[in-house]
Amino acid sequence: MYYHGRKAVLEPQQFDQDYVRRLTDGDPSVERHFTVYFGQMLLIKLRSRIRSPQMIEDIRQETFLRVLSRLRERGGIDHPERLGGFVNSVCNNIILESYRTGKRNVQMPETDFDPVDKTINMDGALVDRERKALIRQVLAELAEIDRRILEMLFLEEKDKDEVCAAMSVNRDYLRVLVHRARIRFRAVLSKRNYAVQ
Repeated sequence: MYYHGRKAVLEPQQFDQDYVRRLTDGDPSVERHFTVYFGQMLLIKLRSRIRSPQMIEDIRQETFLRVLSRLRERGGIDHPERLGGFVNSVCNNIILESYRTGKRNVQMPETDFDPVDKTINMDGALVDRERKALIRQVLAELAEIDRRILEMLFLEEKDKDEVCAAMSVNRDYLRVLVHRARIRFRAVLSKRNYAVQ
């Protein structure tokens, strides 16, 4: 790392088996280098995604903890030269976990209507035959409950009360089932390398 004006600029770092071994063994100079080097990289990454300074610091510390624990508990990583990618992947997983935790704790407002889900444009997909065929193919790969819910709501355009009666659930639980079905639908769709609109 060098300084250009007041900004710290990261120089590319090459990692090897010796560096990872010394980090695993707890060499203070290597640990210091590791936390400074990756601390700066993670800070740059996290500032573009997260607003809370406290959460940024929590994610950085959790990333360091998990990486070092993994290295010490399982005897390191197979490709030391990919240490940067490993740290980045661990950080990405922690970010996703924090998003899931945050979303889980958000209370839905008590309203008489369901919010519009803009993640999948099912109506637009119905207009085009090719997209409709794709949706049918993706639905065929889903579990029966997920497939049936999405078919009833979006292909058959049934009223939510009808769907609740058919599935023997209330509106609140239907919302949960639809949310899960959409996540699984997107997962199958992304495996097929199609963009989710």
